[in-house]
Amino acid sequence: KPNYGRPSNGLGKLHGRLVYHRQLDFTLILAWLSMKIACDESGFTGPDLLASDQRHFSFASVNLSDDEAWEIIKQARDKHPVQMPELKASKLMGSNQGRQLITHIVESISGKFAVNLHDKLLALCGWVFEYVFEPVYQENPRIFYEKEFHLFVAMYCYIWFLDSGSEAKKVLSEFQEMMRTKSVSSAPSLFTFRDMFDGGRPHPFELIRRFATANLKIIAKEVSEVQHQLSDGGTWALDLSISGLWSHLNHWVQKNEPLKVLCDESKPIRAMSGDLSGDKNDAAIRRAQNLMPGEPLGWETAEPIRFVDSRAHPSVQLADVIASTVVHSRPNGTHSDFKAAAEILDEGMLRDSIVPNFERVKLDKDPAKVHYAVLHEIVLRSEGKGTKVSIEDYFKIVEDTVKFGDFSI
Repeated sequence: KPNYGRPSNGLGKLHGRLVYHRQLDFTLILAWLSMKIACDESGFTGPDLLASDQRHFSFASVNLSDDEAWEIIKQARDKHPVQMPELKASKLMGSNQGRQLITHIVESISGKFAVNLHDKLLALCGWVFEYVFEPVYQENPRIFYEKEFHLFVAMYCYIWFLDSGSEAKKVLSEFQEMMRTKSVSSAPSLFTFRDMFDGGRPHPFELIRRFATANLKIIAKEVSEVQHQLSDGGTWALDLSISGLWSHLNHWVQKNEPLKVLCDESKPIRAMSGDLSGDKNDAAIRRAQNLMPGEPLGWETAEPIRFVDSRAHPSVQLADVIASTVVHSRPNGTHSDFKAAAEILDEGMLRDSIVPNFERVKLDKDPAKVHYAVLHEIVLRSEGKGTKVSIEDYFKIVEDTVKFGDFSI
């Protein structure tokens, strides 16, 4: 009851506060306890991963509030003045003063950022495995990922593309068009392979085309269903923005706090953000857990992702500086006065960055020998030949044979 005119011992006020707090919206409590993450990207070309003028893509995030970011930018500008309303790494990296400013920023946010770097061509080659090989073994593709066979296939597509005399440029260009149209008829070079085997060792890229040709119907069905599996109709199926954000959400949630996420305006992320639930209903989470059991995946957000203009949000500006610096440094190398900052950037690099590893395709190396043998075997099986043992057993047989030196290519 109201305490009309009577002295109060304060308990009524305390009780009122407790009732008030019990009635607070839970989402507001989450917002108070949340981890602030700001994100941006650099090198965006959408689902066109063959754009020759921009070979690399980077996605970065910072664990900072706008106030914290503003103070860091102010200190960097005061110490290393530049005439630039909004910091742009592509220009800053071209001068000593600019590199010093970025070094100041990188050192100031060490441990408070994460970044991916993707070679777009290699990313496209990775999609080849996912949409050509995985549908054929969709009941249990885990063994191929456990053995890193998918990386072998992607790297062979990659190095064959770099060979000016190969057909890989045409094949991969058609594959990209196939993913746009959702029709295998857009990739005749991939699915109409004619065996010109002359008795020598088949090139791995030719084996890839033989596999695709033999499994045309299965692959066609999978590709046509992409538009029904993704909320955007598959428009951004090959884009790297959404996968970049997915990696960062999984990274930051390891701090065990709900996430409050700002993103610079992004068409693909806006179109597909509804798919990023981070819980058991998230299709990407389910798939990743099936392929990589035991990985810490999933997240909780305090509110829906907010899309903002980076000019009004210093934290997003810092994410842009990190992403742009990484994209600029990849093809141009590291300047001598930027090595300390480069080491810090490397420390913040997420492990699922997509960069070439040519060791994977050196056929004098044991892992590559195993992968080549498995690739040859699954091609033969698709053509009605090959052995009858399980893929798991075949891997084991070849690994043992290679280990004891009884196998050669």
